[in-house]
Amino acid sequence: MNVLFFHPANYLEIGIPQGIAILSAVLKEQGHRVGLFDTTFAKPKGYTAMQDAMMAGPAIYKKTEYTLEDLVSNDPNIDVVKKFQNTIDEFKPDLLAVSTMTTNYESAIDTLKKVDARCPVIIGGVHPTISPDEVIAESVIDMLCIGEGEEALAELCRAMEDGRDYTTIKNLWVKNNGTLYKNGVRPFVDLDALPCPDWSMFDARHLFRPFMGEIYTGGFYISSRGCPGACTYCVNLALRNTFKNCGRYFRYQKPDTTIAHLTELKQKYGATWFKFGDDTFLLQPLRNLQELAERMEPLNIRFGCSVRPDTVNEQKVKLVKKMGCVAMSIGIETGNEKIRRNVLNRQISNEQIERAFKIVNDHGIRISSFNLIGLPTETRENVFETIAFNQKLNVKSANVYILYPFPGTQINRENDIHYRGRDNRIIPMSKASVFNLSAMGIEEIEGLEKTFNLYLSLPKQLWPLVQLAEERTSRGDVIFNALNEYVSTIV
Repeated sequence: MNVLFFHPANYLEIGIPQGIAILSAVLKEQGHRVGLFDTTFAKPKGYTAMQDAMMAGPAIYKKTEYTLEDLVSNDPNIDVVKKFQNTIDEFKPDLLAVSTMTTNYESAIDTLKKVDARCPVIIGGVHPTISPDEVIAESVIDMLCIGEGEEALAELCRAMEDGRDYTTIKNLWVKNNGTLYKNGVRPFVDLDALPCPDWSMFDARHLFRPFMGEIYTGGFYISSRGCPGACTYCVNLALRNTFKNCGRYFRYQKPDTTIAHLTELKQKYGATWFKFGDDTFLLQPLRNLQELAERMEPLNIRFGCSVRPDTVNEQKVKLVKKMGCVAMSIGIETGNEKIRRNVLNRQISNEQIERAFKIVNDHGIRISSFNLIGLPTETRENVFETIAFNQKLNVKSANVYILYPFPGTQINRENDIHYRGRDNRIIPMSKASVFNLSAMGIEEIEGLEKTFNLYLSLPKQLWPLVQLAEERTSRGDVIFNALNEYVSTIV
């Protein structure tokens, strides 16, 4: 059985998706032939470096000897559709499998409509899981996977290979002779039964990992699934409700599994820098972290992870430092505690956040903060509360996003959000300001996203210049570039 995966990534949005990598490994274990069409390095015609389609505000990094743009500078511009069709013609798939989020769903459908797959097409991922009726209505989609796909896809491939009926497979919605079969969901997979992610199909440039001015080889790894939180801007609550009868929603691997996989990825691909993609890495039991600390230390790897402030304590931070943790992302969201609690349902105080940052800073782990602007009821003054709070916490690297009300989130439902524009196309993350959820105008929100890190890093005497840099004008861009260069090389 030939299965061709389609990864419809935005250009240069690097990072091997663990979902496809694990599915590939599962299918290869069962003797299937697996291929990949990945648009990450498919340079589109007319592309120019640093195009203005960013999903987050500009961050400030230490410069490296070379950049990702340097690695692709000699790549030719290609016709993505033609390249995809050539891949289909050469690989001759029996099944085309697509994984999408809301951010790349539209481009995936656009591309599928322009090629002749010559086989059934199945789609999975967060967006199809949250909006299955919308997705299955697309003429180019034959099947849809809700939730975890490892067991469902393997069962589907066995049935197709044997010529058996596959309209009753759990987790799948299947079109067949004009009838749509909506099957129920199955119990969650055993994370310890899954093989090591298969990185072999992906371009090695996915493993480009700059950190603190140095360049490493590495990628994403996820050792747990799910999150017990109920933040109003996140789909986790909707997912938890969808799979309420499937088992424990938050699950984690045994240390044996994590160690085996990290060892294999290091030996096969030279990976020495990992980003744990777990929703909150420190939520694992203390005994797991203790064992991981003892067994990861000899691997001599470095990693970053995301954590909730209320999971941070002295003992756990000491353990992850011993494991090789050099970077943590901690969610601040907003410096206004009332908005954090009442609008975002993040029941975490400023005091808890300050305590978490102090512990992590005291152990020499670099912290990046996660911040949201454009929140319901938020004013410009509230944004500067967030900037001031970052300064108080001595944050050197702040990630800032304009809130995007994703389908399935509480904020989306409460504000009756239509995430498609007048042209009926999904509004991209880079245009999240158009949802007008805050008390600010579109230009003001976009300007603050653009300059958030400049306000954070520069003294108040220079803030009048930073305010000029907020402008979406040639003058504003010139001032912004000059200030950004100053901050990245001197401050």
